[in-house]
Amino acid sequence: MDVLIKGAKLIDGTGDSPSLNSFVLVRDKKIIDIGSQKKLPKHLEKFRVLDFPNGTILPGLIETHSHMHCTGNKESLERMLLDSEETLIMRSVKAMRESLLSGVTTMRDLGSRNRVAFSIKEAIVNGIIDGPRILVAGTPITTTAGHCYFFGTEANSQEEILHAVRRQVKLGADCIKIMSTGGNFTPRSNPRRAQFSLQLLQDAVDDAHRLEVPVASHCHGTEGIVNSVSAGVDNLIHCSWISSNPSEGYDYREDVVDEIADKGIFVDPTIALGHLRQIDDPEADVFQPGGVFYDLDARYEMLRDMWEKGVRFISGLDAGMYMGEFGTHYNSVLVMIEKMGVSPIDAIKCVTKNSAECLGILQETGTLEKGKSADLIVLSDDFEKNPDSLQKVDTVINKGEIVKENQIPLI
Repeated sequence: MDVLIKGAKLIDGTGDSPSLNSFVLVRDKKIIDIGSQKKLPKHLEKFRVLDFPNGTILPGLIETHSHMHCTGNKESLERMLLDSEETLIMRSVKAMRESLLSGVTTMRDLGSRNRVAFSIKEAIVNGIIDGPRILVAGTPITTTAGHCYFFGTEANSQEEILHAVRRQVKLGADCIKIMSTGGNFTPRSNPRRAQFSLQLLQDAVDDAHRLEVPVASHCHGTEGIVNSVSAGVDNLIHCSWISSNPSEGYDYREDVVDEIADKGIFVDPTIALGHLRQIDDPEADVFQPGGVFYDLDARYEMLRDMWEKGVRFISGLDAGMYMGEFGTHYNSVLVMIEKMGVSPIDAIKCVTKNSAECLGILQETGTLEKGKSADLIVLSDDFEKNPDSLQKVDTVINKGEIVKENQIPLI
């Protein structure tokens, strides 16, 4: 379908200032032209026109952190343990559609059962179901009784961890997810302490990189962060800086932050999840002294310092976890603006260009540029003045196909 999209403002995802009264031309799933409406080409009679005189055109959002078969509510763990594989697949199909209609045109799943994750990816690629461009890790690599062991691959030795990496690559994993610390989702896994030694983590990273597959490391505790940075992972998930000693709260290491920035390691702070959980249940154990989300204000301050030191942030909701409902991916952007104090333009860059670069697909998507995939969304309002307008995306175009128009789903 040939489409002409016109808007009062265009934010291209590069971090540059918005363009006013702009247009985007789409043909054969690609952006074939982009620019000022004053320079709009002639002879466009065959193009379908979508005009937003007060609206904002943006790149499609990129969700870098999801668990497609999890519920996103308080029952997430229970349902993960009890539901059949068929139910998990059906839930994943629903999650893909909800995410796409919310404006997510690219998603990375960072930990789901192999038979679910790879089946969903194949179904989207083959046009059997509707969904965003999807990259998957499959089962995460963890230790026995470690974080997410119930849908992960348990590995405790060099032989086991190398086998786990190679098995995921053999299945077609787009990245390797490794649990360098415990996590909140898994009882008794201890998010404060490292699950793997530095040597085992290094072995996993070296072998993944030999096979040209990036590594994302789940790390709440500072022990795990330090090991992950030393091992040379490509992406830190959470990066919570929690001390191994509960009485000490955070253990923020500025020298390690400098190393993260120097190495160009992308950080997904999952910033929205703690904020949303605090609103829902402020008395929960995780917000008490010694809890993982204790003193969120101090954590926002650390994230601001990381930003100022040049760390590159990406956008991950941790969709599927409690308060991470699919279709609410905009929360990562809004909380980043509110709590970190970044500009709307910079927040959009994190959820588009930075995230695409982290996933290795920047040449294909992530910014609005001629020749790239026609993945874009349109808001009916001025995003810079009203970031909350991201909660109600008016129109979604996924690889050149209009899947939502005037708030009406077309899939």
